[in-house]
Amino acid sequence: MRGEIAKSYAELIKQMWSGKFSYVTPRAFKTQVGRFAPQFSGYQQQDCQELLAFLLDGLHEDLNRIRKKPYIQLKDADGRPDKVVAEEAWENHLKRNDSIIVDIFHGLFKSTLVCPECAKISVTFDPFCYLTLPLPMKKERTLEVYLVRMDPLTKPMQ
Repeated sequence: MRGEIAKSYAELIKQMWSGKFSYVTPRAFKTQVGRFAPQFSGYQQQDCQELLAFLLDGLHEDLNRIRKKPYIQLKDADGRPDKVVAEEAWENHLKRNDSIIVDIFHGLFKSTLVCPECAKISVTFDPFCYLTLPLPMKKERTLEVYLVRMDPLTKPMQ
């Protein structure tokens, strides 16, 4: 994105924290986002997770210090301790990705697969930038409630 998203975002943050304005309109930032992600160009309601994912990816792309990304052959764990395999995976990730976004938001998932035929266990550590978590579903249930009045002559009501 040739640094345009990063510059526009930086300008917006600078205005917000300057203390000079009682409000800030992010019009220039929204225009830049719309140029690179047309789904955000109109005024329809959008998914905030999609915007955050786009923004994190765009800022990382614009701020990545690695220009020539080397090819990296992934190795299997082969019984090595998780700590060693995870450190190797993180070092490999950093050889291709080095930005403030990586420093703050990136992490590793541990993935374990077991072959159903030969029982070989494969352990990998895969990088992620953000986690998507489902919103809890509203759980409804029906309860029978009985109203029992203090008057002993009144029958309970369902």
